Amino acid sequence: MKLLREGAAVLGLRLGQAAAGAGAGLVVARALGPDGQGRYALGITLLMFVAAAVNGGVGLAAVPAIRRRPAAATSLLRSQFFWTGAVTLAIAAAGALAWRSDAGADLAARLGWNATTAMAMVAALAALVLSDILAYDLLALGRLRTGTAVNLGRGLLQLTLLGAALATGVFGLAAALVVFAASQVAGAAVFAWLAARGARHVGDSSLVRKSGGTAKLLKAGWQGQLSAVVSLLHMRLALALVAAWHGTQAVGVYSVAVMIGEVLWLLPSALQPLLVWSSAAGDGEAGVATSARAVRIALAATAAAACLAAIAAPLLLAPVFGERYRPAVPALWALLPGIVACAPGAVLAGDFIGRGRSAWNTQASLVTLAVNAGAGLLLIPRHGPLGAALATSLAYAVGSGVMLIRFRQVASLPWRQLLLPVRGDFSVRS
Repeated sequence: MKLLREGAAVLGLRLGQAAAGAGAGLVVARALGPDGQGRYALGITLLMFVAAAVNGGVGLAAVPAIRRRPAAATSLLRSQFFWTGAVTLAIAAAGALAWRSDAGADLAARLGWNATTAMAMVAALAALVLSDILAYDLLALGRLRTGTAVNLGRGLLQLTLLGAALATGVFGLAAALVVFAASQVAGAAVFAWLAARGARHVGDSSLVRKSGGTAKLLKAGWQGQLSAVVSLLHMRLALALVAAWHGTQAVGVYSVAVMIGEVLWLLPSALQPLLVWSSAAGDGEAGVATSARAVRIALAATAAAACLAAIAAPLLLAPVFGERYRPAVPALWALLPGIVACAPGAVLAGDFIGRGRSAWNTQASLVTLAVNAGAGLLLIPRHGPLGAALATSLAYAVGSGVMLIRFRQVASLPWRQLLLPVRGDFSVRS
């Protein structure tokens, strides 16, 4: 597999996805202002955390089975659809009860939700869970670019619907949330169609009975999914702490810095699906060499992009988003070193999933969360968004270091060979 060529293809799609996402974020941030943007960011964060918590890892746990026995996909899909439906009904019932309680009503008021947006969020929850699961299935079936292409389409749909809402004069927080939900549901429908279509065209159906059911998937999946839950909690913990000490307007400012900083994640994350695929094949030394090269490429590319972002931020952020978001510039500067340091970890997460070592991701995520929580409690009360960015940056660096140490246990490579670019890294023929 030509690492750079495939990575470039995925990156191209993800850049389109980032452009659509940035456009949607710009529309919401400018139209709602820092306070509305803060409520929107907190609501989406809550939704994504719940989706990760109920996911069960039934997608990533299926990767090795589908990769080595594609016919198992048919049986695994049935189990995955069953699990998604069951948890969605359970969350809907729990949400209905919470809505009637004082605590639920208070939370809804803080987020700016009404009955319509709450129902839309339940639909978005089911879509997020299903999309994440099926993206892993398609990856295991060899569709390395499909998940990103669907996400690009989903982003473009969201941007189009936001534009339509603005044009008709009905735009507000509720409209932004409903548009988000509609785009997620449409994306999940496409994922489901592609996965079902792909599963029907592979392998011998006599192998399907050997793939196991929902309980087996959950047992294997939760170790890895715990990493996703902890990682998401780490990435969004700062938003909750900023809200607690400085209010939703400060959250809105910080969320813009995070939104821009996370665009740089596209560079290392473009290589992650390739490593899931190559490591799951059990290629031994060849797989280790591919992962090490991916680490070097991701680190160098992310560092270069971070330098450009640091220069451009004070020149472009306020003119594009509005003067009210100018305080996001120092927070973005503080985030960039951690994003660069975390690039190797973002790549190696795919390697560990493919190896069936998802527990290593979980261990690194727990360390990252502990560092972020401790540093955040020290820095955020006094320094607000800037303190949140510093705490997050430190946590990223520590967590990535843990993952690099783990990988060296497998690779037995010196630090210099693992982290510093070597001749041929950026050649599409190597």
